[in-house]
Amino acid sequence: MPVDCRELEKFRDGFKKIVDDNDRFIEKLAKELSARLLSMLIKASPTKTGFLKDNWYVVITKVSNGYEAEVINNTEYASYVNYGHRQTPGRYVPAIGKRLKKGWVDGKFFIELSVAELRTITKPLLEKRLREYLEEHLW
Repeated sequence: MPVDCRELEKFRDGFKKIVDDNDRFIEKLAKELSARLLSMLIKASPTKTGFLKDNWYVVITKVSNGYEAEVINNTEYASYVNYGHRQTPGRYVPAIGKRLKKGWVDGKFFIELSVAELRTITKPLLEKRLREYLEEHLW
């Protein structure tokens, strides 16, 4: 009795492609997630001059168990805007043309808000991308 194994062989070949292409797929996911976070951070960054928004960038590094994405802002005052900071009341600041009134400026926590926003979409996005990837290679 003859047995047609073509579909099984096609499935085997697709599975082999998945194994061989796994690293590229994970790198692509890391890039997409970091690009989405970068976009959220730029949108959420408070704006007076636009300098804070313009200085975000991503560095993606291959590590032993996958990829690591680091979102960076080299603006000296980014952490102060995010977490808040002390200041000396009564001190004149020429850049704003005013005297400082409060001893503490509350943080905006835009980094934490952006990360929380990304977390809400991560699982559905990864499920969708994995489904597409498997369909592309197996069926």
